[in-house]
Amino acid sequence: MGNGDASMRRAAVGLVRCAGYEEYAAVRAAVRESFDLFGGIAALVRPGQRVLLKPNLLSALPAEAGVNTHPSVVRAVAEEALEAGGVVSIGDSPAFSRLDDTCAACGLDQVARELGIPIVPFNRPVWVPTRVPHGPARGFKVDRAVLDADVVINIPKLKSHGQLGFTAAAKNLYGCMPGKRKAWYHARMHGDRLFAAFLAAFAETVRPAFNLVDAILAMHRTGPKRGDLLPVGLLVGGSDPFAVDTFLSRLIAIPDADNLIVNAARRLGLGVTDPERIDFRGIDPATLPPIEFKHPMLVGTAFSLPRVVRSAWRSFIISRFRLPEKP
Repeated sequence: MGNGDASMRRAAVGLVRCAGYEEYAAVRAAVRESFDLFGGIAALVRPGQRVLLKPNLLSALPAEAGVNTHPSVVRAVAEEALEAGGVVSIGDSPAFSRLDDTCAACGLDQVARELGIPIVPFNRPVWVPTRVPHGPARGFKVDRAVLDADVVINIPKLKSHGQLGFTAAAKNLYGCMPGKRKAWYHARMHGDRLFAAFLAAFAETVRPAFNLVDAILAMHRTGPKRGDLLPVGLLVGGSDPFAVDTFLSRLIAIPDADNLIVNAARRLGLGVTDPERIDFRGIDPATLPPIEFKHPMLVGTAFSLPRVVRSAWRSFIISRFRLPEKP
């Protein structure tokens, strides 16, 4: 996505309605339609390929809290990939709790058991060179499970974010960096623009095959953990995470100054961030009603070193003694 004249590139973004999670058949049909807009799941997954699903798994809270990608959306994507003959797994590195606790709390562990697919913790870092040589880092630590996959499908949740404005396709890929290294870079990258560029370059380096954003029920006002829930009723898909995020940033009318990752991608020439160069499939975005998305006041992306140390220590204690998650 970083190659060629950025002003000439185009990208496609697919929009599919889905009113809620209550009727799984409706979720399943919406997910299938999302892939069908791009040639079907068979255009992405061939029999025998290793398919890694990367949902947004942030914290050990129930599905109805709206913090994590809803398990019914992950299930529907997994079933699509399995039907195509893929060897499917689910992986992430949650920021606030253990992966197994997070999956148990939101019901994703039951989905994995019923489908017979593993949930893989990201704990095997491998250094890989950046795909953005003019970016802020020479390379990144990416989990081995991500690198071993033939196909990575990114399944984020649309949420406001108190440091980055909002989180969707590009930001969710940061979870492919294992463990507390993510917090360390918050402390190391001085300045919001620099950290946003780091995240954009990381997303470009991971480069998933497809992004499908769970915007059925979004989170706004604050986030990404304790915001209010807002029905949006959409699945938003595409191969370019920056084009997907560009559309979403306009959908929720984020102030330009707070659109940190999309702005960083534009400066670096990554993906398609010009709305006029996005081609829509499925729903015509002009027919969508206004979204009453309330934005947080940003607090800055920097973490102090003591905060990083406290976070790492808490994660160590949780891993040993399974402290209960705060509501």
